Amino acid sequence: VYNGKPYLRASVESVLNQIETNFEFLILDDNSTDGSREYLESIQDSRLTLYKNNINKGLFYNLNFLIQKSTTQLLKLWAQDDIMYNNCLSTFIDFHKQHQGIGFSYSGRTIIDEKGNTSPIKTFDNTPTVISQELHARIAFYTGSIAGNISNVCINKIALNEVGLFKENMKISADFDMWVRIAEKYETGFIKEPLIYLRDHDKQLSRVAGLYINHVKEDMIIYRNLLGYVSPEIAKEGRALLRNHKFVFYYTLMVKELLKGNFKNTTLFYKELSKMDNIFMLSIVFIKAKLFKPTKPALLHFTSQRL
Repeated sequence: VYNGKPYLRASVESVLNQIETNFEFLILDDNSTDGSREYLESIQDSRLTLYKNNINKGLFYNLNFLIQKSTTQLLKLWAQDDIMYNNCLSTFIDFHKQHQGIGFSYSGRTIIDEKGNTSPIKTFDNTPTVISQELHARIAFYTGSIAGNISNVCINKIALNEVGLFKENMKISADFDMWVRIAEKYETGFIKEPLIYLRDHDKQLSRVAGLYINHVKEDMIIYRNLLGYVSPEIAKEGRALLRNHKFVFYYTLMVKELLKGNFKNTTLFYKELSKMDNIFMLSIVFIKAKLFKPTKPALLHFTSQRL
C-alpha cells in the first residue's frame, strides 16, 4: 500500500469478506502520507498483519518482503486499488489442488474505472487451462506479460523457492520477468472466469510516462532471457512476433519522443531497439503498420499450434 486511500477500504474489505476464511492477510504500508496507514491500523481482524516502511521502497521490494513473511504454500498477490470477487481465493485454491504441477496461475478480470464503472471486454480469450512452456513463450512474444498485472495472480511457493524473488532493480517489468522465469520451469494455469475487479486509472505505475524507457529496457532484458531458453524454432517465431507487435509499439514511443523534441529519450529508445532488431527492417514494419492499420481481432485464440 502506498497512498491508496481512495480505493483502499473497498480493496481490503473484499479480501476480508471472502467465502474462504482460512488465510493470512499480509499488508506492507510503504510510508503512506494520505491516511492509508491510519486506516489499516484501525482494522481489527486476526488474519491481518500490518508491516510498515519508514521510507518508500517500491512495489517489488514490498512484494519480496511480504513473500518472505508468508507461511502458506499459495501466495495470492494483491494491490490496493483492486477488488476481489467473494469467491476469488476459494477458486484459486481449488484450481491449484486440481493442477498441482503449475508454477503460477492467473484469472480473468473485470475492468473498472475510478468510479467503479465496468468496461466491456471486447475480446474472447480462448487460452487453455494449462499453458505449456512453449505456448507461454508465444503469448509473451505477442503480448508481453501473460497476466497483465499482479492482482489476478496466485503463485506456488515451491516455484518461487526455485526461481527466486522479484528483481528489485526493475521498476516496471519485474512481474513479467517473474512469469517468464517460472514458465521456464513450470506450466502456467489460467482460470478463464473473472475473479477480480481490476482498477484502471491514470495513476497506475505502468502509465507513468517518464518510466516508459525503463519499461522498454527491462522488457528487452526479459525477451533476451526468453529467447535464450526456448527452442530455435520458437525463438525464430518469437523474433517475428516481436518485430510485428511489441517492437512496433516501442518504435511508436520512440517516434513520439522525437516529435516532442526529446532527443535524449529518442536516442535511448533507438539504442534499445537496435540491440534486439534491425532498425531498417523495423522501420519498414512500423510504416506499414501505420499506413495499413489492421483491424483488431474479435477473438484472441492461443492454442498449442502456431499463432
